[in-house]
Amino acid sequence: MAEGDIIMQANALTNKINETITQAVTLVGEKDTAAAVDILRQQIEQVEGLELYQDAQADYYDFNTLMEMVMFQSQHPEIQPVSDIEEPLNRLYAMYGSVLLEQGKLDEAEEALAIAMDWNPMSADIAFEHAEVFKQKKDWEKFRELTNAIFPIAYKRRELARCYRNLGYYFVEQQMWDEAVGCYLLSMSFADAEGRYQAELELKYIHEETEGQAQRPSIGAMRSYGEKYDFPIGPDAKLIETAMEYGKTMLANKQYEHAAYFLDIAYKLTENKELKALLDKINSARKK
Repeated sequence: MAEGDIIMQANALTNKINETITQAVTLVGEKDTAAAVDILRQQIEQVEGLELYQDAQADYYDFNTLMEMVMFQSQHPEIQPVSDIEEPLNRLYAMYGSVLLEQGKLDEAEEALAIAMDWNPMSADIAFEHAEVFKQKKDWEKFRELTNAIFPIAYKRRELARCYRNLGYYFVEQQMWDEAVGCYLLSMSFADAEGRYQAELELKYIHEETEGQAQRPSIGAMRSYGEKYDFPIGPDAKLIETAMEYGKTMLANKQYEHAAYFLDIAYKLTENKELKALLDKINSARKK
């Protein structure tokens, strides 16, 4: 087969997978999860029948964003070479797992989401769905362990907020009310409007459940909880360092679009004024 034919085949498969995912989203919206599961399963069977990427020439992954690729390379320098494939296989398996989760088929959902994470171990959204399986199984320690593992890849504020909401939920289940309050308050400092609303509802529940006895912990107390239960207070320092390092490298090479992309990630997590000034300078240079 000619190289051009291989590219055409890959594009056709990519388009087919994207169409299947879009159809499944529509069916889920119409509450027809059975039909969504059927078309996703058929697509997965077709993909698996092709036996793609079985050679040993590279480690194949399917990243959704440039930051995911960069995080992976930073966290796993020993894996070389890394090839980012075109086909959206992580989204295919993640969608399949999410619909199975909605149906309450927890073991099947866990298997599908684990495969999605194999294709893209840097997607916080997939990792949250995977953790959700164990939340629904009421396996609280596994739920906490999987949530803690998301912090090093949570490069968006809403992702960080959800990590803390998950931990808040864990502590509520343990009736560790002060710890839960602290996590929900931390979550609100990073959340969007929807995330803040969800945290407020949980805080109201805690207030009613404890008859107002739950206390807001000090930052020192929160740090001690973090040390004991293995979660950070604030964004992952290595993640911010990676974004800044790539951003400054791109800036030195006058690749302003990529520099702005990485530095914006670091800025949104830190709200550092110097980074903001640098971003404004880059954006001015891009407009010239």
